Order: sequence, then C-alpha cells, then structure tokens
Amino acid sequence: MSPSTAAPQSSNLSYKRIDLHSHSTCSDGSNNPTQLLQKASDANIDIFALTDHDTLVGIPEAKKAAESLGIHLINGVEISCQHTLTGGYGKNKAKDKVIHVLGLGFTDFDEMNDTLTHIQTSRGNRGRMIVEKMAELTGHDFAELWQAVLDKAEGNADAVGRAHIAKVLLENEIVPTMQKAFDKYLADNKAAYVPIETLSMEDTISLIHRCGGKAVLAHPTRYNLSATRVRKLIAEFAEFGGDGCELPSNDEPLSTRRMVDRSIAEHNLQVSTGSDFHGSSMPWRRLGDVPSLAEGQTLVIESLLSPSEV
Repeated sequence: MSPSTAAPQSSNLSYKRIDLHSHSTCSDGSNNPTQLLQKASDANIDIFALTDHDTLVGIPEAKKAAESLGIHLINGVEISCQHTLTGGYGKNKAKDKVIHVLGLGFTDFDEMNDTLTHIQTSRGNRGRMIVEKMAELTGHDFAELWQAVLDKAEGNADAVGRAHIAKVLLENEIVPTMQKAFDKYLADNKAAYVPIETLSMEDTISLIHRCGGKAVLAHPTRYNLSATRVRKLIAEFAEFGGDGCELPSNDEPLSTRRMVDRSIAEHNLQVSTGSDFHGSSMPWRRLGDVPSLAEGQTLVIESLLSPSEV
C-alpha cells in the first residue's frame, strides 16, 4: 500500500481506506461535493467524511454521490470555536485561539444546523472585514478584491474562508505564496486578522454530543503553539469530554507525532485520521494521505459503524 493512500491500522478497520477530514466548495475547498466524492473514489477510499467549515449544506449532495460510488459517508463538520489557553508566563500567560473541532457521525441535523447558521453569518461578515483591511493595507480597490473573493466562494459570502482570500492575494501578486498570505496578513493576530464569533470549545463538544456525534480535536499541531501548549490543548480537550484527537500528518517531524501519541494515550483519547483535503488551493494535501495508527490506538468512528462495516 502506498503512503499516499495509507489505511489506518486499527484492529477492525485495517483493511479499509479512511479519510475523515475534507472540504468542498461549500466552505473553502475547490471541488463541489460530487467532484470531491469522485476523487475519493479514485483514491480507493472506503469510508469518508465531508467536514466543511461550520456548514452542513454539502452533505445531502455528498451522500447521493457516495451512495452511487459505494463509499460509506460519515456525517461531518469542522466547527470553529474559541478557547483560552492558560499556563504561560508574563504577557503570554493566557492565549486566545480559534480551535477547530470535527463533529463526526452526528444524527441531529436540525440542532446542528440551527447552531451553525449563526457561525456561518459571522464567517461572511468576517470575510468582508478581512478584505476591507487588506484593501487599506495594500491600496487595492476593496470592491474588486471582494468580488474576486466572492467568485472563489461561488458567490456565497457565508462560505468565504481565509483560503479564498489568500488565493486572491496570490493571484493579484500581493503575496508570493499562499503561505505568505497567512504569515503576513491572515493568521491569528496578523495585520488583517479578524476573529470569528463562535462557541467555546467546551460548548462545541457539548453540541456535537447532543447531536449524537463524536468530537475530535482537529490538527492539534497547526495552531502556532509551543509543544507545551499543544499538550495542554489536548489535555483540556479531554477534560471537556472530547472523544478523540486527529493524528498529525505524515510530513510533520517524527518527534512531534510521537509527542501527540503520548498525549493521546495519557488522556485516553481515541484518534481520527484525515487529509484535510482542500483541492487546488492546497495541492500538497492529498486525499487518503493519512497517518497510520500507533499500537493501541482506536479510531473514534468504530462505535459509529455496524459490525458488518468493521
């Protein structure tokens, strides 16, 4: 089996190819749900989750495509939430962060959708405010920049994400790379950053549980935190009742991946694996390119599947 389509090594699911983190044009991906599921099929993925940012709108289309392709689709969403990490020193004693939590396998669409509607509206307002800041910082015309961003989001202001804005900045030669757009302007507390109005991490976990799903801490090492604070984030996620932690990608240092493995074991968390695929905006992320599980780790979705599926 090639590394790009590695299957998680769980005792019951070791023969399945699984990817539980992906995005479509319903948030900041470049493929619509049908196209995304076709790409998942081309990658020989058996179990898949569409986890768009703060919206469920793509799931019905994804389900239809999954059924025709013979893929088991897990209901999914990636929820943006606020969390304050404490325990530092001096001016860094407390650190407010936007943390992403995956909700997997939930069944109560109505409550989940009602709660996320407010967050979606906030995303639309936030996107416009970021572009306003970019226009002021760079001297570019706001209307032109905003229309270009809307075009990337297929005209849906509520779907605008920072990846859409970064792509427009790149295409307008305001930045040399997508990563530079985040490093200079869009990342937390940078020049054009605007916080999103959302739930706390604890309330997000509670929402997912009320809706019948599993709460998973997404990409724990991608919040620009020290190793100490990554471990603290995982610990606090577990204390709030979180179910699992997403394993770092294969391209992260082995020492980082082992640190996360130890924290997962220490707090008795299950694990999830996903590529965080976005399509052409982040071409280095490939569907099915997920890490293998360490010995003793259990996939968080095992309890969501019927015996015949595991």
